[in-house]
Amino acid sequence: MKKWKIEVAVVGLLLAITGVLLFFLNPGVQARKVDRMIKDGDRAVSAGQLLDAEILLRKAADKQPDNPDLQLKLGTVLEKEGVLEQAKEQYVAASKAKKIPEPGYQAGMVALKMNNRDEAERLLLENIASWPSHVPTLYQLGAIYAKQGKYEEAIKYFSKIVETEPKEAEAYNDLGFCYFSLEQPQKAKEMFLKALEINPNFESAKKSLETVEADLAGKPQQGSTAQKCPDCNK
Repeated sequence: MKKWKIEVAVVGLLLAITGVLLFFLNPGVQARKVDRMIKDGDRAVSAGQLLDAEILLRKAADKQPDNPDLQLKLGTVLEKEGVLEQAKEQYVAASKAKKIPEPGYQAGMVALKMNNRDEAERLLLENIASWPSHVPTLYQLGAIYAKQGKYEEAIKYFSKIVETEPKEAEAYNDLGFCYFSLEQPQKAKEMFLKALEINPNFESAKKSLETVEADLAGKPQQGSTAQKCPDCNK
């Protein structure tokens, strides 16, 4: 074969290889591949095939390591699998994008599952700093402080809930618990009445109100239900 023909063939081969590489390295092609993996991962989750979902989402994450939506999905799958430390890491990574409050909240909840109360508190405080009106995070912070006996601190977060969502009967009930624990029965009564105004069938608030009214009448009841925080497990 003549030299020029060989050169033309080599050039043609190089152009073909370059074309193939450019096709597969094209951002649009890569994005479509990631989208397919994510959709396949979602289907695997729906089918209860968590390990398959994890594998698919990890492959997608290798191609888009800074995708917060993908990090949140992977964190959710890992949490369902019980791989809590890695799940928390994915949630924390997703929360740094500050697109939505759920990743930071989930990171705090996983820390609670792992009995890391101090870390949970830190993560939830960081989340509420970015999302001051996120009701689930407010509930959890209020619950953490109420369980520690820091009722004034808990009141701050439960009060923020009713400022944000005035129809949250559970938050008024929790406020009543905190005020009763601070030996402010009249204020507690107001909170329980407000909870019942919103939800007349709120049994916990009814029982707590009975306890508070008996206390105000000088007839404290044994086993006071108002001394329990029924919604502090949110």
